[in-house]
Amino acid sequence: MGSSSLNPVFVGGTGRSGSTIVGDLLDHHPAVTMTLPSEVRFITGNNGIADALAKAGKPAGLKAAELAVDRIHNRWFFRDENSGLHTSMSQEFVTETTDKYLAHFENSPQQASQVLVYSIMEKVALGCDAERWVDTTPANARKANLIAPIYPQHKVVVMVRDGRDVAASFVHQTFGPSDVFEAVALWEKRMIKSDQAVKRCEAGAVLTLDLQDLVVNERDASLDLILEHCELEDSREMRDWFKARVTPDGSHAGRWRRDFDDTTC
Repeated sequence: MGSSSLNPVFVGGTGRSGSTIVGDLLDHHPAVTMTLPSEVRFITGNNGIADALAKAGKPAGLKAAELAVDRIHNRWFFRDENSGLHTSMSQEFVTETTDKYLAHFENSPQQASQVLVYSIMEKVALGCDAERWVDTTPANARKANLIAPIYPQHKVVVMVRDGRDVAASFVHQTFGPSDVFEAVALWEKRMIKSDQAVKRCEAGAVLTLDLQDLVVNERDASLDLILEHCELEDSREMRDWFKARVTPDGSHAGRWRRDFDDTTC
């Protein structure tokens, strides 16, 4: 694996908070490619590899590792035809890799976790022809402090958005809460976890960015912040794509004022 692949970018949020926009934006920088699938999930997803590593050395450590492996095989390997680790690798490769991970987890949990993640992500990177990659799993935000033991040179971008707009967006999707108040409660829960995780990260590892600033209030300044944080040179290709495809109207800022009424609120 090239050294640039060991300096990935993890973009996260609460869901419906703009992480996909930033992933697409970075994908249009010549030095970065978005993973395929765009959300690999197995690293920071619930009961994933990062969670298991955080429990290493505790009585529940090995069980956490076994659960992470189970989720890789039965949840994240094949999510649908175009979404899952199966787009980059075979089931046999995953089985071989996870077997080695479990065999070494108790004695060398960090090394075992790194070998597993690097092996899988090398396949993902080859599948999308990536040198340096960006992943947009939403849980990257609330697990931000658990990434460094696996990728010491990583960068995290946490996207935040008005919870009312997040709720208004969720209820129009086929996933997530369909009730406005449940959506707001989920946003609040994830925001708290994200804030706690970010506070545990080393200085300079995380950039927190408001979607409203990125697409409306401080467009150029926000792009500059992303480039600086990710240690990237300026890119005309990225800026042109952003200007053409990420518009203030397209962000649906303040949509809760249009979507909510006396029935929903």
